[in-house]
Amino acid sequence: MNQHLFDAVQEVEQRIINANHVLVCLDYDGTLTHFAANPLGAHLSQQMERVLLSLSEHGHASLAIVSGRDRADLQSRISIPGVFYAGNHGLEISGPGYMFVEPTAAENSNALKELAQQLEAKLASITGAIVENKGLTISVHYRQVAAEQVDEVRSLVHATLAAAKHPFVLSRGEKVFEIRPRVYWNKGNAVGWIQEKIDKPDILAIYVGDDTTDEDAFAALDDGITVKVGEALETAARYKVSGTAEVRKLLEWLDEVLEHKALRQAEACASAAGSDTLLA
Repeated sequence: MNQHLFDAVQEVEQRIINANHVLVCLDYDGTLTHFAANPLGAHLSQQMERVLLSLSEHGHASLAIVSGRDRADLQSRISIPGVFYAGNHGLEISGPGYMFVEPTAAENSNALKELAQQLEAKLASITGAIVENKGLTISVHYRQVAAEQVDEVRSLVHATLAAAKHPFVLSRGEKVFEIRPRVYWNKGNAVGWIQEKIDKPDILAIYVGDDTTDEDAFAALDDGITVKVGEALETAARYKVSGTAEVRKLLEWLDEVLEHKALRQAEACASAAGSDTLLA
């Protein structure tokens, strides 16, 4: 059973203070924002924008947004310099001076487009079903589908995948079916790639997410601070928070910890400089 993060603040704060560098990784929908009836309507609150901007400005921290949304969509919603954007569940990543697209997923983009067209045709008669082709993955949203038709959506998605010429992986999120190419790459790999590009010793990764695909990152970061948003019967995350309001509270607390850490380091450097001057 994972522990509520705010019951372990002293332990977590000490790990942040001891780390040379902190990488803060955040999912988007259900973590930074509430779920919207239509995915186009999920926008950050002004308070969340402010705390993300403040976090990005700390010299001993890096910020990454890791989401099922495509990278360009993420970047348009959170346009902060220096941030890493990992879209399509980590299959495409951009950062300061970097760009990555998982090669096998890129090779399957045409097959994915064909699959999306087939799904659109089969689900056209179901009111509220949305097929979102994100270039490297597909999301089939059913948040606006009548409860009695959800099983029909599921059956049609499974049948279409079973008839597909190329292998795809199906997972289920919050009122959405996620379809990805069968590749050995996930959000955990994406975070590892980002850590390599930051290229600093002793990086402490903090990962906060609510999606089933975030479990790959939780499992990969067994030495990090992993936080599940919302309730889950089973999760690899070490800690939990209840929802987006507590995520914002967590990020505001983290921002204060990093600010105090920077002040202490500056004071220590000033004190050391003063001692050197006296010795000289």
